[in-house]
Amino acid sequence: MMRIRNLTGGLLAALMIFATSQASAQVKFSGPAPKMAIVDVQAIMRESVAAKSAREQMDAIARKEQATLAEEEKKLRAEDQALQQQRAILTPEVFAQRQQKLQTDVRNLQSKSRALRQTLDQGFRRTMDQIQLVLFDELRKLSGELDLNVILPRSQIVIATDDFDITKPALERLNKRLPSIELNLKKGADAGKAK
Repeated sequence: MMRIRNLTGGLLAALMIFATSQASAQVKFSGPAPKMAIVDVQAIMRESVAAKSAREQMDAIARKEQATLAEEEKKLRAEDQALQQQRAILTPEVFAQRQQKLQTDVRNLQSKSRALRQTLDQGFRRTMDQIQLVLFDELRKLSGELDLNVILPRSQIVIATDDFDITKPALERLNKRLPSIELNLKKGADAGKAK
């Protein structure tokens, strides 16, 4: 019985200390009342004219390069067919050398295709990052104009009224400031300048 009282007394003392520390912590902090808004960053990054311009540029480059790669692939297939037809008249050593060269050319073409995809993907990501930096700068300015101290991404909000949403003005400001952008395919600090 005495152990239960000691345990209960100790628990009660710990709760009182916790409550006192919480109360004093609440008294010490006196920040401003939250004035918040919500922004749909994904929608802006999807709908902005700069992002659409970057996607169109990437698609155009991809189509052009894919056509070039398709031509090279067609050429390699024709070479393979010709080599197979010449197999009977070539010595095994010459056939093996030509076949090995052809396989090397095929691997090089595959490597070139992967490098192209990687370059386009990285360039697109860098370009979208640049657009997002401009968006965040515009959101910072907008927060000052609207006297906001918190802007939350819509993806983190479960329920909110549309009165809090500043997506439309943020998109308009981004489109005005950054109507287009060059796809950033270069590495380095000076790559991907806005048009």
